[in-house]
Formats: sequence, C-alpha cells, structure tokens
Amino acid sequence: MRIFLFAICLAFIVPVWAETELSPEALENWFESDDQAHPYIDNISEGELRFLRKPPDKRVPTMVNEITILITSVETGWVNIHQCHEDLDPITAVEVVYRYHKMRNLKINSTENIKKAWVEGMSVQLEEVGYEASLCVSLQARILYKDGGRHFTLRNGPFERKFLDGYYPLHVQLNVHYPVDKLHFMGSKPVAAPGFTVRQTDASVFVDAWFEGKLMTELLFEIADE
Repeated sequence: MRIFLFAICLAFIVPVWAETELSPEALENWFESDDQAHPYIDNISEGELRFLRKPPDKRVPTMVNEITILITSVETGWVNIHQCHEDLDPITAVEVVYRYHKMRNLKINSTENIKKAWVEGMSVQLEEVGYEASLCVSLQARILYKDGGRHFTLRNGPFERKFLDGYYPLHVQLNVHYPVDKLHFMGSKPVAAPGFTVRQTDASVFVDAWFEGKLMTELLFEIADE
C-alpha cells in the first residue's frame, strides 16, 4: 500500500509500506499517535488554506528552498533550486516524486539518518529513514513566467502535507535570490499575514510559512529601469 503523506512544491513524498498492509484506521492511528516522531494535530484541515499564527507544539516537517534567479532566467524561465526536507518521519521506504512541468539535473547533495537514497527518473527513492532524517537535493526548474512586457512571476506550489482525507501542518521556507540590476521585487500572493512572513533584502526575498491546507505562492517582479 502506498499512502500520500505530504505533497510539497510540486513534489510529494510517498511512504512505501513494504510489510503488512494496514487498514485506513490503523494508518490514521499511526499518523496521529502521540509519539514525538508522529505529530498529533487537532482540527485537521480538509484542504482550505489556513495560516498558523504560531508554530504547533509538536514537531512539524520543514521544507527549505534556496532559489536563484539568474540573469538568463529572464529569457529562459529556468531557475536553480537547492531544496532540503528536514525532520522526515521514520519509515521503511519513501519516494520523493517531483511534478514540475519542466525540470532537469536532479541530484542528491546530502542525507542524514537515511540508510540508502538514489535518483530514479523524476523522483528520489529513500530506504530506512530514521529519526530526524533529512534530505537535500539540487535541480533546475522552469518556474519563472513572463506576464506581459515588463512583469514576471515566480510560481511555487502547491505546498501541502496530506494524509488520507486531512491536511496537516507544514513549515515551508523560500529564500529567493535575484539579480537586482535586472529585476525589482513588487510583491507576493498571498500578501504577508500572521503565519506568512515576506521579507525583502537587497537582493533576495525570504518567505516563511506555517500553514495547513494547500498553499500556492507567487512572487512578482518587474524589469528594472536601466
């Protein structure tokens, strides 16, 4: 039996149950157990986006994305992504499956507390995932879209952590670097709110999101005046 545990950034992680085929009730009890490794969350979302004003008391998986928009990205749409999945749940086997429309050069940079990991097509296969496990990969994706003559949108998502019929809390960070001599940051969708922080520096935009449900993000840019 394969269960969709959570889906993030056009990638989803699928636990592979290699031994006993468990009933949906048993799987839900496993996921909601009060063990530190498997967080229990009240009032689970059914898919509607809900930002969390403060982090949950229990451990929540975190996905950290370092995204670099190059000067050439304005013409091609391709950006560089370094992505880390932190605090993965311990389990026998997991697939990290990517669903970018355009993606290339997927490779594993590092793992921790994972016995075996390898790239297979548009996925990363994991075996014997231990406590506090992490996986870091790099890839290129075509996610910068031109919207008219001077405007561009960097689209990410959907970010989601789904199990059976419920959506569970997820922590996502985006740190987007861009060429300031080529682009100006104009804003974000959604706009900043409690649980969804957007912070701009000289040459980057940082997004920090705690939420349940499905999250799509758009960062809006405009061609810089020469």
